[in-house]
Amino acid sequence: MQETRNSGFNKNTRGGDMGEACVNFNLANGAVQHANCSSSDWFAVQTGYRCEQRVAQGLVTKGFETYLPLMREVHHWTDRKKIVDVPVFSGYLFVRCDPDVQNRVRVLETPGTLRLLGGNHAPSPVPDHEVEAVRRMLSSGLDCERCESLTPGSIVRVVCGPLAGLRGRLVKIKNNVRLIVAISLFSQAISTELQLDDVEVVQLTSGKDKIG
Repeated sequence: MQETRNSGFNKNTRGGDMGEACVNFNLANGAVQHANCSSSDWFAVQTGYRCEQRVAQGLVTKGFETYLPLMREVHHWTDRKKIVDVPVFSGYLFVRCDPDVQNRVRVLETPGTLRLLGGNHAPSPVPDHEVEAVRRMLSSGLDCERCESLTPGSIVRVVCGPLAGLRGRLVKIKNNVRLIVAISLFSQAISTELQLDDVEVVQLTSGKDKIG
């Protein structure tokens, strides 16, 4: 049987179906178990192809707090279809730890790990508000899409609904207004459709970019 899957980005998915995917989890039964929260920063881990869950499990086994955002997609075969959980950011997950040399070595030695994102020979922290924005969008129950790269747009704040208080970039795609939330360290993002009445402008990109 040959699998024909919905490939690429800009894929409609239901964020609320599987937004909270892994902060310490048991792959054997799919249960999500939240680890004790840490005061350390989040860092982005780049993994090998389709190694995200393997790396997440390896880091959890070592005692690290991890976050692997997942979405649900429908994969089609010739005789059936199956709903599967796939990483929101292909090839990336998040780990919370103190970035000392010992912890960095333990992370990098985890099978399937390629690198910790950063510069100047040190990993760069991912702002808590970016990780929380992704988590909130995926758990909101709104339909979300993955975006291949960052898109210019006016910065807005959501003023009502399940995403109230969340900031992101507002763009028009095919006559629809969409809020884009991105991780600054790599060029992947997610978006969801909103109404103009749901947001207020924080910063316009330029005079010609006025919304509405």
